[in-house]
Amino acid sequence: MVAAPSMTGRTANMRIVALVLGLLIHRASQTAVAEGSGSSCNIDAATWPGPPPFRECRLQYYVQVFVGDPSLNQNLLPPLNESFSGSFGHGELFAFNATEGPEQTSSRVGSVRGFTIDSAYKASDIIDLIEVELISYDDGNYKGTIQIQGEIRAISPNEVAIVGGTGSFRGARGFGLIERVLLDGPYRRFHHDLHFVY
Repeated sequence: MVAAPSMTGRTANMRIVALVLGLLIHRASQTAVAEGSGSSCNIDAATWPGPPPFRECRLQYYVQVFVGDPSLNQNLLPPLNESFSGSFGHGELFAFNATEGPEQTSSRVGSVRGFTIDSAYKASDIIDLIEVELISYDDGNYKGTIQIQGEIRAISPNEVAIVGGTGSFRGARGFGLIERVLLDGPYRRFHHDLHFVY
């Protein structure tokens, strides 16, 4: 004759089954959230609203800067405020063209707008700025904005954080390296090398 299992054994088995089911349900809910989270790794391009998603890991362009009288250079967007950072807390707004290549006549792929705040407490030759940029990008295929921020120092390259994006760059995260590649009188050129990790 087989003895009936004790109530303690049944309770333990039911608890184990409940625990396993709970873990399975929890795992299924996490997977569902991850798949619906908007990560570009999990989005079908056919369901992406707006322009196609940017699926590359790297984007490079050049920012063309002209400091001085805007009437002397009609090819570039002049800075909105032409003052130079000189004291702690001084702010500067800017708006510049972004081009595909280093030449000023290279194809325009967008604009870079933003502001800098001088964060150097003591006056010195070393530039120490906090910079926030909004890159409006449109190369004919990818279109949207990329938001970056970070510390800009006189010695380059400077590393900045990619903190968001819209359109083709929706939900972008990563880092960028900004390097000054030209300093010639009123002209300055910066190479932006963005690395996306989403």
